Amino acid sequence: MRIAVLNNKKAVRQQLNTIISGSLCHEVAWSTDSGNDAKRRCLNDLPDLLLIDPLIRDTEGVAVIHHIMMFSPCPILIVTASIEEQSHIVFGALAAGALDAVNTPIVNSINYHQAEKNLLRKISVIEVLTKEPEVAGVGAVDVCLNPMNKRPEKNIIAIGCSSGGPDALGRLLSNLPQDFRSPILIIQHVDAEFAPGLAQWLNLKSALPVELTVAGAMPTPGKVLLSATNMHLVMSPAGTLEYCAEPSGTPYRPSVDVFYESLAQHWKHSVTAVLLSGMGSDGALGMQKLRSKGAYTIAQDESTSTVYGMPKAALELGAVIDVLPIHRIADALKASCSRAGNMAFEE
Repeated sequence: MRIAVLNNKKAVRQQLNTIISGSLCHEVAWSTDSGNDAKRRCLNDLPDLLLIDPLIRDTEGVAVIHHIMMFSPCPILIVTASIEEQSHIVFGALAAGALDAVNTPIVNSINYHQAEKNLLRKISVIEVLTKEPEVAGVGAVDVCLNPMNKRPEKNIIAIGCSSGGPDALGRLLSNLPQDFRSPILIIQHVDAEFAPGLAQWLNLKSALPVELTVAGAMPTPGKVLLSATNMHLVMSPAGTLEYCAEPSGTPYRPSVDVFYESLAQHWKHSVTAVLLSGMGSDGALGMQKLRSKGAYTIAQDESTSTVYGMPKAALELGAVIDVLPIHRIADALKASCSRAGNMAFEE
């Protein structure tokens, strides 16, 4: 990969350049301490990945990310000295389209080698984000997961997202009423250390309570549960939510595909699956399996997606029923649950 670096500090830029060059798999595209310079360079020499510290000298870092994602989109990884101390900036950057965040490896610190390992691991994951899934038809559609067959309390809303996901999630949840009854489960590509802050951030926007998922929990009507570890969230045969290390080879942790596939296999009621903004194709194959079982599937449209990767991949697989702008997805969820709730049936 050709990797560019935007960082205020000369010593840090040099260290990141050394790590990139020393990996043997990557090369330094360019390096700068100026946000305005980075915007110009991305227009003329787009890197495969841009490492950004949002605390830059000449402009606001989140604004730089917004500009780049609008005019010359590329994968962006936040690399900053202290993620915990700058969590509000980190979530702003993730909402603007950054894929992930990692602490800067600091030379001579006791955590240097682990921080360097974490950085290279993040880069390796991002390298596979743009790979396309194999194209295959949905095949015959069953009706067992159709939301029209069950009352809202039995219809899981399963949402997957990545880059640009926090902003999309905030906009979606803010449009759902406090009396919305379907359980909502969210898989957002984010490390476990950021999950508590993301839950707090979403709680500021949502009328529904947003909580981290604990192992053994069950989907709860009127509650939003967020995946909380670097392991995969899965639905167990008993209908409880569990964390699982396997499959170990998947680059996405937590993986939307893994969660969707576990729902297709083990959830006995109904599912509405939603894919929001995100780079790559995670969730497309899982949504395809849910669609084949009759689940209602929605993809965020290109015009309102920060990165139109995951929704586009699902659409190209034929896994999507409705393609909607973010401001209409909440209405679709409310309408679906309202229709289901008005139907007469027994379970």
